[in-house]
Amino acid sequence: MNHHRLNISYSYMVNFYLKHILQVFSSREAVFEWAKAIGRQNGILIVTIRSDKANGIRGRKDKLILGCERGGRYKSESKKSVTCSHKENCPFTLRCVPLSGGEGWKISVRCGTHNHELLDTVTGHSYLGRLNEEERKFVNDMTKYKLAPRFILNALKVRNKTNVTIPSQIYKARSTYRSSLRGPYTEMQHLLKLIQQENYVHWTRRRENSDILRDIFWTHPDCIKLLNTFHFVLICDSTYKTNRYRLPLLEIVGVTSTSLTFSVGFAYLEKERQDNFIWAFEKVRMLFKSESLISKVIVTDRDLAMMNAISVVFPTSIHLLCRFHIEKNVGARCKQYVKKDRQEEVMDLWKKIVYSTSVEEYDHHLQQFEILCADIILFVDYVKDSWLTPYKERFVNVWTNRVMHLGNTTSNRVESAHWRLKNMLQTSFGDLCKSWDAVNMMLKNQICIIQSSFQKTIKDVEHGYNSQFFQNLHHCVSRKCMKLIDNQLERVKIVGTNKTECGCSIRTTHGLPCACELAKLQINGNAIPLDSIHDFWKQLSIAHELEDEESLSDYDFSEELEAMKAYMKTHDIISQRIFKAKVREVVFPHTTSILAPPEKVRTKGAGKKKKEFDTPRDPSYWEYVDASQESAKARQPSQSSQRSARQQSQSSQHSFKTQFPTYIRPYIEDIVDVVADGNCGFRAIAALLGWTEESWALVRSQLDKEIGLHKDVYSNVFDDNVESVRNSLKISKLGAQGKDKWMSLPDLGYVIATLYNVILVSLSRNLNMTFFPLNKSPSKETFGQSLLAIGFVNENHWVQVKLMLNVVY
Repeated sequence: MNHHRLNISYSYMVNFYLKHILQVFSSREAVFEWAKAIGRQNGILIVTIRSDKANGIRGRKDKLILGCERGGRYKSESKKSVTCSHKENCPFTLRCVPLSGGEGWKISVRCGTHNHELLDTVTGHSYLGRLNEEERKFVNDMTKYKLAPRFILNALKVRNKTNVTIPSQIYKARSTYRSSLRGPYTEMQHLLKLIQQENYVHWTRRRENSDILRDIFWTHPDCIKLLNTFHFVLICDSTYKTNRYRLPLLEIVGVTSTSLTFSVGFAYLEKERQDNFIWAFEKVRMLFKSESLISKVIVTDRDLAMMNAISVVFPTSIHLLCRFHIEKNVGARCKQYVKKDRQEEVMDLWKKIVYSTSVEEYDHHLQQFEILCADIILFVDYVKDSWLTPYKERFVNVWTNRVMHLGNTTSNRVESAHWRLKNMLQTSFGDLCKSWDAVNMMLKNQICIIQSSFQKTIKDVEHGYNSQFFQNLHHCVSRKCMKLIDNQLERVKIVGTNKTECGCSIRTTHGLPCACELAKLQINGNAIPLDSIHDFWKQLSIAHELEDEESLSDYDFSEELEAMKAYMKTHDIISQRIFKAKVREVVFPHTTSILAPPEKVRTKGAGKKKKEFDTPRDPSYWEYVDASQESAKARQPSQSSQRSARQQSQSSQHSFKTQFPTYIRPYIEDIVDVVADGNCGFRAIAALLGWTEESWALVRSQLDKEIGLHKDVYSNVFDDNVESVRNSLKISKLGAQGKDKWMSLPDLGYVIATLYNVILVSLSRNLNMTFFPLNKSPSKETFGQSLLAIGFVNENHWVQVKLMLNVVY
């Protein structure tokens, strides 16, 4: 113990006594605050040991006993070695009592010494770091508005330079605040209470024979008004990583006349199955004021369950698919099947197909695409079978330009809405209450921005549209509408009044005058008439009345109330109790018996460390392809690795070469191995033809088509065993294949030679074969390119064999 420090402490307290023994303080609180401040300046923490007030009872007098925080001894029955205490039975004591005349309070020192060292710093001290009432309120407010704990702590220290609060105290204060909000309610009761307080519209449903939540849908009243005002287009998509239960979130959005996105509704679904989507979309349909307002166009990704649900609930709506995601998926396949130097040309042609403005143009570009990719049949089949044949009407311009989609041909708007929501959520480990809170805050901001955009349009006119040509539209249509019309004016210089050149697509897709219409107006010297603008662009308010006198009469509950009373009179006490509980759940949602779904536990793999911000989605398929190509490009082998690879290759060449007859070995120039996955024979053929190994599936497909086209020829070769050979070529999945799918010779030897017009040489330990085309002979000029040699090694694997040319065999 530092006795020098103790002596300083003793002399300080003596001086303290002499200096302040005659000082009078106005109140009990003033004494305490003064003592605390002086103690803190000198490394001492003053606390209240005892406090008493005169209340008329005999023996009770006003007094205040102050002492050092290390006074007394800690009493505990715990014998764990990890427990500790800062109490050291310090004797320091001050006695504070009121003056006899009642003019104030005085201090006397009972003991002015300490038996411990004084504090060098008070930072991190649990007592001094306690939040006062004002600070606690500040932390609660910041927690409510999603400010991170580290920022809250920084803000406290800026507000109060002497603040010594530590992060753990902020976390504890936040936890206490959240617990106080919920009170005695369960998670679902608290959620439905919040929903009711903010006047949200909501629906829930339970799992069969259970109180566990299955699906829940909610939306804000202003969102319903926006939906009935701007009802033409809906965009739907699911997102993930928004809650601890790992429930997928279906989000539906629309678009305003000012080109801003608004949320229509949110549905947490148990699973992404057709039944769940149907339930959610039925709730969306109930939000429309009348059948005539049901959205004409709905845009989604190619989620088959969602697509089927939309066709059931919205059979009259036109369903478009996201063009962006289709292009990305086609691009990913292109990178897999097409050589790098051809990829850009292929994708340019694909875009021409998608943006074709007539059926003739579409057919022309598709024919060019098939010719360009004639040697990549697998890729062509994917594009046609997966996209063009079943869905071309849902994303190709020539068909989408026939509907009023207001420029929404992708799901980008709802993807952006996902991003904004996850910025509010900050983590995927919150419960449904936290998810709702984030949605609620996001919607309030969203509605505020939308109303502001309406006011800007009504009050202001952009300088670029001050001309007489736009005078009828000022303050009547949105700025976005003006901009779209201005873009058409730029086209007037090119198309003039030629209707064929114009195409007039914007008249159909946006309800706005096209370039040729504007050209005629300019020639006649007329301004743009307001009647030529679709009503959608004239809506500049969300004050949409959702009820009228007729609708109010539909919701008279007199008959239902009488039926409920009759039910209660005719049933026993148990039935009445159950019926009353059900009615209370409807009228008082916070009394619900619904339970939150259980948290899903990962049963495979090692546990992963939780991240503070983990809401970003998992990469899509096309992003994985891009990432793999980038990483492959970045991985440049070092000289040592190249040397090692050459040595390994030479070793494998030697082992393979010894499996061929001795008289053949001198004529073998090189042996190249391929991936051993049951497709090795087809990989070897693809590589020898000048393609990549990964074109093995294309070789399978082409061989199967060749046999199908010339069944009569090959039936003689295969001894009428054509179907079994074709079955060995057909596969149900990419990747490793079983023995029944291996390339077998001599069955496929003549097919390969005939299809590719080559001479195929097959080498092995016991049998060597040569196959010639059945219908024509290879060119003498390209003999070196027309001679393909493969080798069968280890009794289970095919490799490429390069034979020496210009040698007399």
